[in-house]
Amino acid sequence: MNGTSEAFMHAVATENQLKRSNDSLLVFSLIYLVLNVLLIRSAGAIGLILANSLNMFFRIVYSAIFIRKYFKDSSSFSFRDCLPKGSELLLISGVATFILERIYLDRENFWSTFTIHLSFGLACFSVAAFVIYKKEKPFISKIIRFRKHAD
Repeated sequence: MNGTSEAFMHAVATENQLKRSNDSLLVFSLIYLVLNVLLIRSAGAIGLILANSLNMFFRIVYSAIFIRKYFKDSSSFSFRDCLPKGSELLLISGVATFILERIYLDRENFWSTFTIHLSFGLACFSVAAFVIYKKEKPFISKIIRFRKHAD
């Protein structure tokens, strides 16, 4: 999401908007450096992951604000339409798997509970992926046809 939204922003932005974007990216980089130092000292590798996640989040939000402003006069654009149809099921599957982890996964008896947890997560993901595939099949077919013509 980050790369795609930033690529769009850099493709359509005016020179002044690009300058502002670069200034913002510099600020995000400075925030990232400070977060890196603070979070790695306090949380180790998890702090590094958190600093990276926050940096990515800031950049995505910045791009999303730009994109929303860019399409403000268009009634045909919606961020919701950018998500695959059926993605709610993927979100529900993730939440259900997380809840099962908290309730069922036993750290003391890890391997015997892990297999059930992993199986549940894979089943949820498989069902969600199948539903998304079925609902997005016309779009996937269009991409495949386009790809065949590009060769």
